[in-house]
Amino acid sequence: MAAPSITVVDASTNATKTNWSVGVVKANNDSSTLQILIWNNRGGNTTLADLRDASITSLDTDGGAASDPVANKWLKVNAPNMTEVASAWTAVGGTTTKMIRADGLSSSDGNVIKGTANDGNASTAASKSNYATINLKVSVPISATPNTYNFKTRINGYYVG
Repeated sequence: MAAPSITVVDASTNATKTNWSVGVVKANNDSSTLQILIWNNRGGNTTLADLRDASITSLDTDGGAASDPVANKWLKVNAPNMTEVASAWTAVGGTTTKMIRADGLSSSDGNVIKGTANDGNASTAASKSNYATINLKVSVPISATPNTYNFKTRINGYYVG
């Protein structure tokens, strides 16, 4: 079976998201929240492999975990489809990850985003097992050094071919 095809979509605009500029975030404050949909096989006509043990974290742009935002876990993740309340945010960075799963799946299905054929429309029931709704924000601690920081958000998982 073909590998998963992962696409990150801005939930408010339905457009593919490749960059996220949080702008200026003052120390001891949070950025605005970005809601994304992590799709596997968005709008695909044929079935692809499922993304298994799906998780999300942050890394330095070079893949490391030494910068302040990554080492100190400034990125916060909330997965509302996993019955989390709005105030339940998980700090991630480096090897500290947040497990995620598709909106249409339950905990007994595991941390999976299905690769089944779908219409690519988040509002239809047929696609709910193909994407995970995730909220992201950056929380800058009071001790942060003023600077411009770049990091990446990484989606991890594996598939069986």
